[in-house]
Amino acid sequence: MRYALSVLSLIPFFAVMLAQGPGQNPQTGPRSQTRPPVADASPVVPAIEIAPSVTHHTLTLPSGAVTYTATAAQIPLRNEAGEVECRMFYVAYTKDGAEAHNRPVTFAFNGGPGSATLWLHMGSLGPKRAPMNDDGTLPNPPYEAVDNMDSWLDFTDVVVIDAPGTGYSRIARPDLASKYFGLQPDIAAFSSFIRNWLTSHKRWRSPLFVAGESYGGIRGSGLSNALFRSGVALNGFVSISGTSNFMTLDGMRGNDSTYISFFPSMAACAWYHHKLAPRFKDVASVVRETQDWIDKEYAPALQRGDSLSPKEKEHIADKMSEYLGISKKYCLGANLRVTERQMFRELLRDEGLTIGRYDGRLTGKEELLVGERGSGDPSDDATTAPFTSSLNDYLQNDLAIKTDLPYLNSGNVRPWAEPEGSYAETASDLRSVLARNQHFRALYCCGYYDLACPLNGTIYTVNHMGLDPVTRSHVSFQYYPAGHMMYIEKSSRKKLHDDVAKFEADCLSGR
Repeated sequence: MRYALSVLSLIPFFAVMLAQGPGQNPQTGPRSQTRPPVADASPVVPAIEIAPSVTHHTLTLPSGAVTYTATAAQIPLRNEAGEVECRMFYVAYTKDGAEAHNRPVTFAFNGGPGSATLWLHMGSLGPKRAPMNDDGTLPNPPYEAVDNMDSWLDFTDVVVIDAPGTGYSRIARPDLASKYFGLQPDIAAFSSFIRNWLTSHKRWRSPLFVAGESYGGIRGSGLSNALFRSGVALNGFVSISGTSNFMTLDGMRGNDSTYISFFPSMAACAWYHHKLAPRFKDVASVVRETQDWIDKEYAPALQRGDSLSPKEKEHIADKMSEYLGISKKYCLGANLRVTERQMFRELLRDEGLTIGRYDGRLTGKEELLVGERGSGDPSDDATTAPFTSSLNDYLQNDLAIKTDLPYLNSGNVRPWAEPEGSYAETASDLRSVLARNQHFRALYCCGYYDLACPLNGTIYTVNHMGLDPVTRSHVSFQYYPAGHMMYIEKSSRKKLHDDVAKFEADCLSGR
């Protein structure tokens, strides 16, 4: 989930990499005055291997009881000399008694870069989930995982994977970071993982899907193509609040696609918080109307830049104020380019509230009514504690994992290597596999109130992939009345389950 990596996340990773492991000198107190200290000629490398744990469970879903096996383990990635460079942690949920060649497998991951996959694992896909309130707000602690009635296990086996340096996945030595931390190294690591998993679990004949959230859209788009080029043909790719081109998210002078991308989602948040006129009846109509206005007026106005007359600027600012629920003066002061970060504070400034980045429905209280930056992300605050606590308890007690490694929600993967002089994008990779494999399908699942990876940015990217009409029909969209993690909201969690179940069934039937 986590698109921006906190500086605080650097601390636990290095603490693990530098911690002493088995074989350290047992003399932990002051040195004995009667015995000289023993010199240690080589530094102690902490153990990164976790013993596999296989457990058996039954989950009673609305569709019936599912008996399944949970395998929590690591897959080693080796260099050409056969040395282990990285161990990637995963939990595989496989239905007992199912015919392997008929049973789909969905490989799932979050993004970041630097995020573990606890969010999808404990929010949507797995048999257990974090105990969120039905509307996605923070529940009362303590937190214990509950049965997930919307688990994907009723239609697919699920493999949740932690990226190198996150969760329980670790590289063997710090000097290997450049081989795993970067756009292409990351895709290569996941490609190797999937091929190794298919071999070790004898699942080469199974239908295959990948599902990625947030930066997982970048990874999943590139991975779909990398796997195809290596001889692994996926049936489909599910992008959950995913992006495949950072150009639509990261602004710079002259790049107006970011304002086109975020505007409908900001308008959706304004509608949700009752800042729009009564004529707007539902969020879907707000988004449709703003998209139409962008195409006809806003995008052409942005393209003209400073050549707009004062009268034309006044007209655009009037419409922006109508759709965003903020003052015309503010829109003019922003030169008709209001960013999502400005919107966090400005929309509910008079109430002393900030809206969430991952979910604009959620709000947090601010001390001051001035300033551009909030004191935090209330949508992040709502999810971090329930997901972290319930996951760690679940891994230890239900999945019986025994390790001294801390589970890293976010890992230190900086510096992250990206194409020099350009935006990170894998839309070209996705276009390639869509064009070359006419059986392959892509589904984009987008939350209306997502101010991290907004829906219009995804639409913009797909519309610029150069697809012919037939291939373009192999890409579909679904929308949810929630944010980036749409599955924290009860109705959206069920809709996501149903949408992905239908998508995978349609892929397998050739529709």
